[in-house]
Amino acid sequence: MISPVAGFSLKADVNGSLANWNVITTGDAYLNDTVAGRIFVGGNLAYGNQVATGEGSVANTNITLAVAGNINSWANIQHGSAVAGGTSQHIALNGGTLTTGSPIPSSISPVSSLVANSLYWSTLTPNSTVSYAPGSATFNTAAGSSVAVFDVTGAQTFNANLYSGIGLNLASGVNTVIVNVNATTINGGYVPFLSSFQNAFGTGNVVFNFYNATSIDITAQVYGYIVAPNATVNLHSGVEGGIMANSINNIGGVGVALPAGSTGSSWSGSLPDSLTPGPVPEPASLALLPVGAAALWFFRRRPARD
Repeated sequence: MISPVAGFSLKADVNGSLANWNVITTGDAYLNDTVAGRIFVGGNLAYGNQVATGEGSVANTNITLAVAGNINSWANIQHGSAVAGGTSQHIALNGGTLTTGSPIPSSISPVSSLVANSLYWSTLTPNSTVSYAPGSATFNTAAGSSVAVFDVTGAQTFNANLYSGIGLNLASGVNTVIVNVNATTINGGYVPFLSSFQNAFGTGNVVFNFYNATSIDITAQVYGYIVAPNATVNLHSGVEGGIMANSINNIGGVGVALPAGSTGSSWSGSLPDSLTPGPVPEPASLALLPVGAAALWFFRRRPARD
């Protein structure tokens, strides 16, 4: 039995899951480049190249690699320790430890929380808009809510040829952005991220929620946290932020270089969590409830006619 090791602070809510892990998969992962942070793989892990994990000065007692299945090729645990439910081959430890052959504790797994919340976020009422110009799109957050919610299609964004890029206009008071992308397949457009995404807010407070995608192939580097619970993902230029997917076939680097001593990802947003009580933006299906309640009250108050 593997227990959470000293110095590894597990958080119960979905924001804790994103903050703890840079890479999360339900199934297998094939990684081609360095991951600056923690990796959780629900299936088997393989590497195309020697890959380092963990941030500088992380204590060796911290788990930076957790694999439910087998570690099937070379891995370099630069900082921290590794656990695998199955076997491991060619793993280099730099002062950390490797534990194999025991199931990963369910308390460590972030998968179920993200699967449930991805679907929940897709039901939230959009409160922000996107403006389009030839070859570009700008996400305009609206003031008055700490969580900006966008609802776009793949044809409008990642499947379009937005050669001039996508940008972000950030209104005062917004601390988290959810971009719900409605598309079963992402494979086509070249979508560079402009400088308004290439900063601490873009990498640590923006989620791209591909809630119904089954296949994602993106050429340009992504800034933000990708959540795609049902998709097999290829990210040719990597992601500055993090990724959660069903499986990963190829990825050119993950994570943001954090200060020495950091133990997780760059995530610092405040996403609504369907599994944790608290004030959250209302789902679209609930938006009309106050109107319905008022109508019901009106009819109940009307006197009966003769």
